Amino acid sequence: AALVAALRTVVAEGDPPPDAIGVGLSGFELASGADLRAIADGLRAAVGARPPVAIASDGVTSLLGALGGPRPGVVVAAGTGVVVLGHDGAGRWAKVDGWGSLLGDDGSGFAVGRAGLRAAVRAFDGREGGSPALRAAAAARWGSIEAVPAGLLRDAGPLSRAVASFAPAVADAARAGDPAAAAIWERAGDELAASAAAACRRLFGPGDPVDVARLGALWDAGLLDAPFAAGLARRRPAARIVDAAGTSLDGAVALARPDGPAPVEGLLWRG
Repeated sequence: AALVAALRTVVAEGDPPPDAIGVGLSGFELASGADLRAIADGLRAAVGARPPVAIASDGVTSLLGALGGPRPGVVVAAGTGVVVLGHDGAGRWAKVDGWGSLLGDDGSGFAVGRAGLRAAVRAFDGREGGSPALRAAAAARWGSIEAVPAGLLRDAGPLSRAVASFAPAVADAARAGDPAAAAIWERAGDELAASAAAACRRLFGPGDPVDVARLGALWDAGLLDAPFAAGLARRRPAARIVDAAGTSLDGAVALARPDGPAPVEGLLWRG
């Protein structure tokens, strides 16, 4: 219901009503057919018309935006979480990770933030693998190391987002020369490369030149590019890292078009 209310506010601003509606939805795989129909009906009620509605995983809209449409390639979308999606240009898809913070999101903002906080508390405990710089950053953020767990749980948003909010501090420490923080970003970049290589392997031959685009706020730190490029070159030498052609909002527009990709169970719904 909250999702429908938020989306209704957006689409109701359009005048005249939209010819079609495209939605990239985080957690798409958790939605039932009834959920998706309810979202579509709510959007149509908001605009007072019955345009076709396409709802897909946010990985789909990321790929369509980053690659400029449903053409062959892979997108690595990295923010609080991570999803890697590949398309062979002929209807086959491959989704890698996107499992959430409990089971996956390797190389994500959550993973970076969590590793940074672990290094902070290890330093506080006097255990190996700690980082005094990250201990100081965490204490400055929450008042003391002891206050970190309660501070995370009191955050108004999801816990994964609260943990990921420490990633900028890990970036600052890495730029200042902290070896533990730098190693965290190195691991994150390599994890993203491993996921991209897995998507390539599932859709393309070993020597096929595959375009791999990057999307998401985590790339803005500037600390993932080098380890990602090195990890991808080691695993898929023929892969080509390309700049994103657009954003996931561009992908939502492409999704809404009549010639957009066909429905796929667990990835894309049309109604």
